[in-house]
Amino acid sequence: MATSRKTSRSQVASIASRDLIDSRRLFYFFHVARLGSFSAAETFLDVAQSAMSRQIQQLESEIGVQLLERTGRGVALTEFGEILYEQADVILEQMASTLSQIHIARRRPAGEISVGGSSVVMAHYMPEILARFTKQFPKVRITAVQAPTGDLYERVTQGQVDVGVVLYVPNSNKLVSQKLMVEPLLLIGRKDHPATGKQAVTPSALAELDLLLPASPHGMREMIDQYFDAHGIEPKCQMQIDSVPLCKAIVLENDVCCIMPQSSFEQEFDPACFSSAPFRPAIYRTMYVASLAERAKQPLVAALTRHIVDVFKERN
Repeated sequence: MATSRKTSRSQVASIASRDLIDSRRLFYFFHVARLGSFSAAETFLDVAQSAMSRQIQQLESEIGVQLLERTGRGVALTEFGEILYEQADVILEQMASTLSQIHIARRRPAGEISVGGSSVVMAHYMPEILARFTKQFPKVRITAVQAPTGDLYERVTQGQVDVGVVLYVPNSNKLVSQKLMVEPLLLIGRKDHPATGKQAVTPSALAELDLLLPASPHGMREMIDQYFDAHGIEPKCQMQIDSVPLCKAIVLENDVCCIMPQSSFEQEFDPACFSSAPFRPAIYRTMYVASLAERAKQPLVAALTRHIVDVFKERN
């Protein structure tokens, strides 16, 4: 009976292994194919050509097809090699991402997460977000970081903040993002400033104004610069400031204007002291919740992201 069970297990293992590819052999095959020769792969990987050749031959034997053809200048992919090469790129990238997630988890103490947002996000959205998250995870320690959206983008991409509410999300596999809201930008000035007393501010009128502009290169500043470029505006800007309280103080005491999102004006600026005007054509900003792709599926990151999306959806 024992011999029968052992034979059965061996058969199961044999069947299962038929659909597996040895990762080291796949790795050697991928780089030989990518570089076009065994000699180039030897230099790049610091592995002897003979060792790589043996491993790839074993890979071909296991799969049952020829993957590479030797040529006078190196190697060329067969029809089957082309298929495996395309998939190998994805497989090896996924393996690297998996190891990266493990390394991140090892470096990070269990039960900790960080989130970042602008002053408006922190004041008007984050209290409810944190209340919901801490109710779900009462033993998790959370750090909330307030910073301009441009700075937050850098902190998220560098892994310093797990989840951030940002304005700029590049077309990159490095970040995972979800859209939260779209809102117009406004010109904001002192209550008696003539520019903000108008129904709308045109590009030609904007070019004549003294402005305070955001200092951070990503996020809102990038949108404003794109607007300037599209309309041929050379902005008159002596100061670049990310602090909303400082902008308010300078605008209140001087004939300068700043550019802020509508939500910031409604929540941060006293209508008794400040006035605003929209742009024509309008400038819109889009807010996203973003995290590194390698962290997005971690339970705490996914849960915090979900609470942020829910709170923004309920309030906009």
